[in-house]
Amino acid sequence: MKYDTLLFDVDNTLLDFDANEKESFKTMVLEKGEEYSEELYETYKKMNQKMWEAVERGETTIDDVLYTRFSKLMKMYGKDVDGVEYENTYRFYLNQGIQEMPNVNEVLTELKKNHRLYVITNGIKETQDSRMNKSGLVKYFEDRFISESIGANKPSREFFDYVKNNIPDFNTSKTLIIGDSLTSDIKGGNLYGIDTCWFCRKGTVNKTDIIPTYEIHDLDEIFGIIES
Repeated sequence: MKYDTLLFDVDNTLLDFDANEKESFKTMVLEKGEEYSEELYETYKKMNQKMWEAVERGETTIDDVLYTRFSKLMKMYGKDVDGVEYENTYRFYLNQGIQEMPNVNEVLTELKKNHRLYVITNGIKETQDSRMNKSGLVKYFEDRFISESIGANKPSREFFDYVKNNIPDFNTSKTLIIGDSLTSDIKGGNLYGIDTCWFCRKGTVNKTDIIPTYEIHDLDEIFGIIES
């Protein structure tokens, strides 16, 4: 067997975070009495992505992202709001989101027969635990490694050191990382010497110098890799 241990990202790999994010954002905005628009959402997405990229580079903290992103967003539209209150409302709806990626249950059911499956994710423990439990996907995994609990984020060596030290008989050469993020999942694997599989959703283009070991466009393509 080429790989016996599979490390899965959550957002946009197992669960459709994009769909959950948009629905949660819209509900939060309307609940706060603001007017929702696609332009507002796209502005938020771009700003939020840049803030999380700064977290990955170690330039800021998760708390800074969570508790300032909405106040910064609305400031751009000339409004002063309580960023913490907005975050708490948004987080409540986000925690309920269990939209799954296509074929995820079928793929994980088959993989679990002969592989050890683990979750590796950057995010908030309460949110990721809630979504994994409510979706029922938690049953496929032996453990979940969440950046907030670890105190380090992908792609840092500290994150993967923790993962390695907490998986019995961890063998780097027999492990594969599967995730959608080039800058956290794939870069992290490359830095740590673990093979990587980039889950590249159709229409996504790699504009970086980060090169995955493999690339798939649907989860069920993973079988062609692990069985080769």
